[in-house]
Amino acid sequence: MKNYVFEGEVLALTSISHIGETHGINSMLRREKIIQRDGSVEEVPVISGNAMRGILRDRGMLHMLKALGYGVNEETGEIRGLSLPAFYFLFSGGILSKQSGKGIDVDEARRWRKVIPLVSIFGGAMGNQIMPGKVKIGKMLPICEETSHLVPAQYVGDDLHSIWDVTQQEPYTRRDDEKNDHLRQLIEPEVRGLLDFAKAEKRAKGDEIAGETGQSQQMRYYVETLAAGTRFYWDIVLDDVTDLEFDAFCIVLAEFGRFPYIGGKSGVGHGKIAVKFDHWHEINPRLSQGGAELDTSLGTRYMEHLRENGDDIRELINGLK
Repeated sequence: MKNYVFEGEVLALTSISHIGETHGINSMLRREKIIQRDGSVEEVPVISGNAMRGILRDRGMLHMLKALGYGVNEETGEIRGLSLPAFYFLFSGGILSKQSGKGIDVDEARRWRKVIPLVSIFGGAMGNQIMPGKVKIGKMLPICEETSHLVPAQYVGDDLHSIWDVTQQEPYTRRDDEKNDHLRQLIEPEVRGLLDFAKAEKRAKGDEIAGETGQSQQMRYYVETLAAGTRFYWDIVLDDVTDLEFDAFCIVLAEFGRFPYIGGKSGVGHGKIAVKFDHWHEINPRLSQGGAELDTSLGTRYMEHLRENGDDIRELINGLK
């Protein structure tokens, strides 16, 4: 068993949205209180470790299930699915139940950990018992004036900004496509007629057209983000893991490197990052080989384990009802 501590720098390649609270049409970044050097308290946007753990768990479990033949068979179209308990256990960590006799004993828990390394790494709840995980995912702390006393000195640098210099409000508009004459033709004629009739009635009564069903779809809203180029400090700890578990976690990070997005609104350009861990490997979508520089031996042991123990893994997963 070995312990690993990795820390490194995250660079925002596009602006980052990580919503904490919403006030009307304004969505604000998630904030945490941080005590400053002078004793004052500042609320600073921070990417939660819980969010990052969820992303990594999802990428790792999805990779494992695809390797085991779950999902849609692209050749035959056949679907091999999961039961809801299995789905929630693998991707969300399961759900605790107060019902007695529904947990697993020590030997069964050891089997799950041995056969499915990602369960050992991320843990989970089964019945009335919790299997703790071996990975500790740190929060992504922006490197700025307000956090420089908390970040290891080698990552701070000399070009510090206040966190408020790198936050911004990005405006968005949700259009009412019913007003677009080209798109409007796709609405059934009967429905278009009803919409037109409703408009005519409102005009006759002097009512505001803004109250119509179609026009209510149009609005302007704002999302607070951290600017592209913002640097973050991030650390990950693997506690008492086997070589196989370490190998499995390397695959998880490699999968994350193929699609390195965090936070929300990635579909409209937010959340793309590059990650560099000291003394390990680099996750960077700008690299020519799809985002991850890994030693060729890393991941091999884990992939062999999935091939050799696929039947046992599927038996465990399919047994969750």
